Amino acid sequence: MELRQLRYFIAVADALNFSRAAESLYISQPSLSQVIADLERELDVELLRRSKRSVELTEAGKTMLRLARNALSNVEKMVPEVRFAAQTETLDREIYLGIDYSAGIDVCYPEKNNTSLRLMLTDAIYQTKKDIPGLCPTFEMFEHEQLVRALDMGIVDLGFFLHHSKSITGTNEYISHILRQDEMVLALRSDEDYEDTLDSVREVLISRGLIMLERETKGMSQIMRIMDSLDVEPHIQFCENRSIMTVSAQCGECAAIIPATVLKGLNDPNLKSLHFRTPLAYRYLLAVWRKNNHNNLIQTLLQKLTEE
Repeated sequence: MELRQLRYFIAVADALNFSRAAESLYISQPSLSQVIADLERELDVELLRRSKRSVELTEAGKTMLRLARNALSNVEKMVPEVRFAAQTETLDREIYLGIDYSAGIDVCYPEKNNTSLRLMLTDAIYQTKKDIPGLCPTFEMFEHEQLVRALDMGIVDLGFFLHHSKSITGTNEYISHILRQDEMVLALRSDEDYEDTLDSVREVLISRGLIMLERETKGMSQIMRIMDSLDVEPHIQFCENRSIMTVSAQCGECAAIIPATVLKGLNDPNLKSLHFRTPLAYRYLLAVWRKNNHNNLIQTLLQKLTEE
């Protein structure tokens, strides 16, 4: 039994939907179904009862969910203890990097020569390897709350977030460094020549309505704060992924609130953008680490990441 199987099973058990679970794990639904089928075959029990319209846990599945969570939790606790026992020299050559799924690892930032987080990280590590032979970086993608927890527990040395504020809060004291800044804009397709004003924003929201991702709680809370500042309550419909959201805006079905860099990356001349003109619309690409984490590779990488 592999830890990957446990993570995938937990994702399906939490979502009770293979499509949404596969999307959150960034794998295809057939691949996820095969992993779960292999796990059930290995255990010789049915963990999930499937129908065309629903997925539910069997009694064995409920027990498996509890045990799987405990197993992963024990693995997470093992990492900081092992690191603590390692020699300082070894620690200074190893660094664990965690990336929030919402950080958009391949989103390019035009004001920084179209550099994405992926290119920033890989280049910084490549350059650092020249100075520190034997550098051993480890990468893992996390949901937002999971990454905060991993930082709290000392599993992750350096985390990367796309966040609506300039800092991250958790159980421990963190240091946050802003790598990039982005702005949420209202994207729409229209033959009408809207002026880029708040009155236009309100008019579009009321007449067109808004499409949002149903499971992106962090993004949703930011959008709701923006709506409150505008004093509007648009009709909202939800969709399962970003592709559907952007396509809906591109065909003129409704408006969408997306980062300006994502809108530019769509390269669609028919899509217009209106600005909210409030600090509430900004998002920040952050590098975050615990204040009491003394791994000197954090500062070394940070210096490479901020070099122009």
